[in-house]
Amino acid sequence: MFDCVITAAGASSRMGAPGGMAVLKPLLPFAGCTLVETAVNAALDASCRVILVVGNRATEVASLFDAEAHRAAKDQGRLLVVENPGWERGLLGSIQVAIAEVEGEAFFLSHADMPFVDPAAYHSLADVWTTAAIFASHGGLRGHPVLLPSAWIPEMLSLDPRGRMKDFLSEKPMLLVETGPGALRDIDTPGDYEIAVEGS
Repeated sequence: MFDCVITAAGASSRMGAPGGMAVLKPLLPFAGCTLVETAVNAALDASCRVILVVGNRATEVASLFDAEAHRAAKDQGRLLVVENPGWERGLLGSIQVAIAEVEGEAFFLSHADMPFVDPAAYHSLADVWTTAAIFASHGGLRGHPVLLPSAWIPEMLSLDPRGRMKDFLSEKPMLLVETGPGALRDIDTPGDYEIAVEGS
């Protein structure tokens, strides 16, 4: 199976809290662990090698993966945690830090705030692998994960890290694969989180 880049580096600015402090999404409890662990475990269960990129409160997020539950994956080289010290410049910069570590002819991209992406979604995209951007989708709408050719990495690394990956991909050939509603379900706000926990 291909590598999988999972981003967990942002500010979680829409997850407000009393006093104006943002709650850090990756650390939120979910399904017996945390949001970021749920996302990582799904990719590992799909036999991916996971490259997790951290940034904001990097030590806290990375330390989750020092636990016994993750030791085998790290020891086997199936889980690599990398830090983006420039995470405040934007998501694309975090993706660039991670894709520099990609091995193989293609890689998945997903995010720590998408706990409903399951292993089957990764397999569905891999089954139709071609040299295009292959998006998990639902109802004709693009979501995650997305499977991208590693041949595009040099071009991606040359982009302004303050830009948007969406703009880059809009100029590339693409294919949509229906994987169900989990492809579109991210957690941005306290309301999103409450609904997600109730349904988990």
